[in-house]
Amino acid sequence: MKKVLFVIETLRGGGAERAVSNIVTHFPKEWEIDILINDESLIGYPYRGNILSLSRPEKKSFIYFTTNIIKRIFYLRKLKKRNRYDACVSFLDSANISNIFSGKRYCKTIVSVRTDMMTKKSRRYDKFFSLILTKYLYRYADQMTAVSEEIEWKLINWLGIPSYKVRTIVNGCDCKWIEKMMTLCPQDTMADCVKKIEHRKLIVTIGRLVDQKGQWHLIRAFSEVIKKQPQAVLLILGVGPLKNYLAELIAAYGLGDSVFFVGQSDNPYWYLAMADVFVLSSLYEGYPNALMEAICCDVPCIATDVHSGTREILAPALNVAGERVRGIVKAEYGILVPTCSGKKYSKKESIETGEQNMADAIVMLLEDDQERKHYRDKSKERSRDLDINQVVNKWIGVIEENAVC
Repeated sequence: MKKVLFVIETLRGGGAERAVSNIVTHFPKEWEIDILINDESLIGYPYRGNILSLSRPEKKSFIYFTTNIIKRIFYLRKLKKRNRYDACVSFLDSANISNIFSGKRYCKTIVSVRTDMMTKKSRRYDKFFSLILTKYLYRYADQMTAVSEEIEWKLINWLGIPSYKVRTIVNGCDCKWIEKMMTLCPQDTMADCVKKIEHRKLIVTIGRLVDQKGQWHLIRAFSEVIKKQPQAVLLILGVGPLKNYLAELIAAYGLGDSVFFVGQSDNPYWYLAMADVFVLSSLYEGYPNALMEAICCDVPCIATDVHSGTREILAPALNVAGERVRGIVKAEYGILVPTCSGKKYSKKESIETGEQNMADAIVMLLEDDQERKHYRDKSKERSRDLDINQVVNKWIGVIEENAVC
């Protein structure tokens, strides 16, 4: 029997975690799957296979991060020797470090690079740490997978990783399952919220309320949209530390009757099914799940032309390493707008160019029924390329290839 071990800190919350969930639940039944996480309570996504645990409740500290890596290294060495997997596949830095240091004597080691560390707008230390890991440590794995073509291009051309070591495998969606979920009312639905959005033009965004997702830029853009489309409403799905700031911004613009927080929904697809427009306002990405899922719900999409992922999804004809767009671009499968500055504003400060572009693109789709239908049809067309089964076949191909030494 073929066997594979997946390693990730948790199975809840983030894009990499959701990607692992999608992959393992669609692997062929003849494969035996083990999944190593930090703690068995850290599960929020469905999975198939055997859960293995380090039994270490989640903490946010450098000491926890370091000791966790050390414990995982020793545990992985035992697992690899005992179970003789075809491959050990790891996701995110902590798991990737442990996978490499636990060795490749007994099975193939594959590490997954999930974000564009060259343009990631994070703390300088985190960015430097990710670059060092990627350039000098990850090359010792048998194979590196990049979640987008742009990341693969940068790994090879900017960091000097040998091309034979890198393969792009994007995230994927179970579009058939999503189609079913679109008809099921989620348990978290707020009756008063549903009444308020009824018969109004609905804009939806999905993502954690963190700096990366840039929702404050969307709120400021929406303050311009509402001037031309007073019946428009914005739903924000997600939780995170920026909620208070976003709520203060909404209040400052007097948008309390037009912008609503849904929180962490058990079924975001129901909201997407009602949406007239989906907007991704991120400052950077790897390969955005939320955008893919909106496409699978046949929603017309607007996204910032970030590094990386969005232009590969909406504008595959554009050069992945090319200059980012400077205005509104009607691409093949959606609309690209410039990435905003990332500066946190108050109401007193003027709308920046990127926010105005975002607002104009939203108004254009809300006012033009034909254009909106065109991009709804293009989303339906694009969703066929994002099928999770194609993605799983690529993972199997990488795992079954002869190990690179």
